[in-house]
Amino acid sequence: MKKQYKIDLHIHTNVNPHAFSTLEENIRAAAKKGMEIIAITNHGPALPDTPHWWHLRNITILPDYIDGVRVLKGVEANILDENGKLDINQLVYSGMELVLAGFHDVEEYSSNSDKNKNTKAILNLIKSQKADIIVHLGNPNFPVNYEEIVKCAKEFNVALEINNSSLGNHVRTGSNTNCKKMLELAKKEGCYISLGSDSHYSGQIGDFQNIIELLNEVEYSDELIINDSKENLEKFLKLRSELRSEDINS
Repeated sequence: MKKQYKIDLHIHTNVNPHAFSTLEENIRAAAKKGMEIIAITNHGPALPDTPHWWHLRNITILPDYIDGVRVLKGVEANILDENGKLDINQLVYSGMELVLAGFHDVEEYSSNSDKNKNTKAILNLIKSQKADIIVHLGNPNFPVNYEEIVKCAKEFNVALEINNSSLGNHVRTGSNTNCKKMLELAKKEGCYISLGSDSHYSGQIGDFQNIIELLNEVEYSDELIINDSKENLEKFLKLRSELRSEDINS
């Protein structure tokens, strides 16, 4: 059964130059599509095409609602080491309503085949309670132990993302099998899942076509998909606000 999701928790604007739409273009597109909630989650500063951290911090000036769309202030931070250290400072961190984090090929932590190292980094990040959602873990360039990560995410109430772009064979090629395995394990453990278009162009907002096919195949519970409804998301964000670390450097 095909379902329409009206909440997209992973969207970029063209302040990351590899994306192509402005903030206002994204919001207009979201409103036109009937989206209820979107999260603006531009990359953290470890990636070379990211603006100064002042820009990330200054997202707090945006009103909560623009053109009838709830706009969550977020960031997609980069993992920098095995301890789960992120590339955002305290001012950026404290101003965010939603912190996404994951692996990218950055100078401090580049693509590698060390499964134990990558798994340790994710486990330490989850346990630190500094990230609300761990993104695109299906990436075969950063192999991990999904059994350990899913159990840890369940224990610490952190969501794992299913990324629509990863399933489309345009980026992170080879993620499909890994995403299915992770989703099956998450279903078994009862883990929170987040859906993200990873939009880098306004027309991609709310596009979960690849994800929906996978969700139907695995028969994942709507109750555990945090952007299945406003109620699910509000419940998750309230829980995360209670659990999140107060200090990014702790």
